[in-house]
Amino acid sequence: LQHPSSTLRLLHDADLIVFVTSADRPFSESERQLLQTSIKPYRKRVVLVINKIDILERRQGDDHGQETKQKMVDYVQEHASDLLGA
Repeated sequence: LQHPSSTLRLLHDADLIVFVTSADRPFSESERQLLQTSIKPYRKRVVLVINKIDILERRQGDDHGQETKQKMVDYVQEHASDLLGA
């Protein structure tokens, strides 16, 4: 895990944590470790952002990837709950 120690120290004082994961590889192993070991213990409010979600619409047909995007949002919500203990 290569997260700068100064960033990890700031988590203690944060009122809100904005966590960004990528639509093409949501919750990579290093992201899972960060959530479980560094963010979960603080029990802070966490806002999850799915970056690059627009790449999903290029892969789909007539619905412009809406169904695929919804599946991605559902996946992130479900796994975030598991990882953060919500």
